[in-house]
Amino acid sequence: MRILILYCLFPLMGLSAQTDSLLRAVHWAEDSTAHRLLLTPDGTFQLDYGPAAGQGRYLLGRYALDGDNQEITLSVDYFLGKRRIPGRYRRGQDFYLVYVLQTLTPERLVLRDVLTGEVRSFTAQPLDPEDDPARRRVDPPVDVRIKLPPGWGG
Repeated sequence: MRILILYCLFPLMGLSAQTDSLLRAVHWAEDSTAHRLLLTPDGTFQLDYGPAAGQGRYLLGRYALDGDNQEITLSVDYFLGKRRIPGRYRRGQDFYLVYVLQTLTPERLVLRDVLTGEVRSFTAQPLDPEDDPARRRVDPPVDVRIKLPPGWGG
């Protein structure tokens, strides 16, 4: 009996891991804009609006897949999302964007917004280690580093 239960549950666990690792294997470039979505192994995401966005270039938050891998929820802290995310996504103090995974292949990701019905389509791009959010914080671009006056070690 125990073997039968394990036999039934094991494929479901494999499907969950496969979907999650497929989402995290690449950058997802949105087809209609210059936005790029990156989902990290630790359950965080970043949405890169591109260099033209200036200091508000990155939207950071957490993501979660539902139990049957049909929906993905992007959650963003109120203070990080208040300028970028419409108020209709706000629940309590934070923003929650819920999408149905319509298509997920190694080359393509198509999401449908549960609230508005809007469809967002993405194309896979290879991961660039320089775009890793943690790496960006450790080695900021040269133009962002603090400039020290002469004689102060700079």
